[in-house]
Amino acid sequence: MTNMEKMRRYIERTGVKFPEAYQLSMEELEALRGMGTFESLALAFEYGRAKGFRYSRKGEKA
Repeated sequence: MTNMEKMRRYIERTGVKFPEAYQLSMEELEALRGMGTFESLALAFEYGRAKGFRYSRKGEKA
């Protein structure tokens, strides 16, 4: 199993379907595309982590 497959499996096994508001928009993807590879990957990861954190905080208030 490749690392990519492991990552996808990890995401799938999490069992959570996030609302569209917590996905990258086309504008955000375009901004990442214009950056260097490692810089864009790091930013996408940090952005996803921040979105996940906000999503979990929102769930605690509900």
